[in-house]
Amino acid sequence: MAAVGCIVKLGGSALTEKNQLETLRAQSLPRAAGIVRRLCGAGAGSCIVVHGAGSFGHFQAKANGVASGSPAGSAGSEALRRGLCLTRLSVTKLNHLVTEQLVKCGVPAVGISPFGAWKTAGKKVSQTGISAIRDAVDAGYIPVVHGDCALDSEQHCCILSGDAIIEVLSREFSPQRVVFLTDVSGIYDRPPDTPGARLVDSISVSPDGSMDPPVLTSALPHDTTGGVSLKLRTAVNIVIQSHGAIPVLICKLDSEAAERACITGELGVGEGTRLSLATA
Repeated sequence: MAAVGCIVKLGGSALTEKNQLETLRAQSLPRAAGIVRRLCGAGAGSCIVVHGAGSFGHFQAKANGVASGSPAGSAGSEALRRGLCLTRLSVTKLNHLVTEQLVKCGVPAVGISPFGAWKTAGKKVSQTGISAIRDAVDAGYIPVVHGDCALDSEQHCCILSGDAIIEVLSREFSPQRVVFLTDVSGIYDRPPDTPGARLVDSISVSPDGSMDPPVLTSALPHDTTGGVSLKLRTAVNIVIQSHGAIPVLICKLDSEAAERACITGELGVGEGTRLSLATA
């Protein structure tokens, strides 16, 4: 199996105007594609790209209750199924745009949608579509996976976030690092729009999942994936399940640090947040 040097998460809030339906941020996608192109050319192993939905999908999912699905034991209603279809039309539209930009930059990118291959039970991943991603990597391609809807054995359907997918991919591929490229500079000690919020350069993760220093988070009302809280929990889980072998870096897509974080795993003071296992 080809070695994976880096798994890159392109945050939906970094790629899109999250409060405006299906609206890209003008310069974010070309910048992200350039970073991935240079990462691929750095000779540091293959990479996998996962992106969030941002304003593509979240509004449709929220309006139609896709995340909560149907009551246990009941079949999905016609309205719920339509909502799932509308959500998928939107998220796959963004996946096409991301993949198209990567290909224009010379990256051998192939879009891979989780729906059907990945399934959940009570919103927890119960079946993964790893084989399609592994085959693409082994054949020399860069998989571009996205947050999606999933069929759920307990509630008909739910939202499968890109962060949940990354947690599984990290376990299966054991990359050298996982990098979240977001719309903010990293993790703050409280929501970044709160007065007095300070960027946290380093977070030590204990085996029990606690963090030092502790962090308060928030999410937008229409964010059906859990926002920063889920992203942070995903990062913690990756560090713990790898016994510290996989560091997680979180920084701003629109920054000089983003490319360096992906290629070398380095972040300077004030450039982002690095999560690593606490030393005894």
